[in-house]
Amino acid sequence: MLDLDKNQLKVFAIMAMIILILLAVLIYREFFDRGNAVVLIEESSQMGDMDQLEVSHTMPAELQEPSEICVYITGAVERPGIVTLKEGSRLADAIELVGGALDDADLSKINLALKVEDEGMYIIPRIGEAIEEPLVQENPSTEKGSKNGKININKADSALLETLPGIGPSKAARIIEYREANGSFKNIEDIMNVSGIGQKTFENIKDLICVD
Repeated sequence: MLDLDKNQLKVFAIMAMIILILLAVLIYREFFDRGNAVVLIEESSQMGDMDQLEVSHTMPAELQEPSEICVYITGAVERPGIVTLKEGSRLADAIELVGGALDDADLSKINLALKVEDEGMYIIPRIGEAIEEPLVQENPSTEKGSKNGKININKADSALLETLPGIGPSKAARIIEYREANGSFKNIEDIMNVSGIGQKTFENIKDLICVD
């Protein structure tokens, strides 16, 4: 064992205290820095959530996802029928979705830049075919088979009839067959004379059809 005098013992004691103090400071700083890091991360996360919430509430309407609309395109197009587009779409977009216009389509008679409207019906005319401009450009809901927003069951084709709730291709075909065999429907209730169309189906469509 080392034979140390009092002065040497004091020196060793002081050095030991200094080492202990340094260790204590290092340990304190280590835990203090970690604690600050956790707090900063939590605050940053909370601020990020608040910013995201604020952005979602203040996002301009024009940046929000547009809603979808359905329109009926018929006439001189590849595949006449109903298509779904984003609100604000143009007639040219709708025509493209039905396969494009046929070679004999007279596109000079329609406004391809027209914004289509939900539940609208648009007829693409053929060359030499007479068509009233307002029916295509200003008030598509009054096309053949549709009047005042209601479907004329005496004139509507199969595609238009299929837009009615509960009316699929087979029922639409039976409606057309019935009126060809029996003449025009006298009132909307007569549609229940068609096979497969009962009271329940009629209740779902009675406010959507007419016989004018």
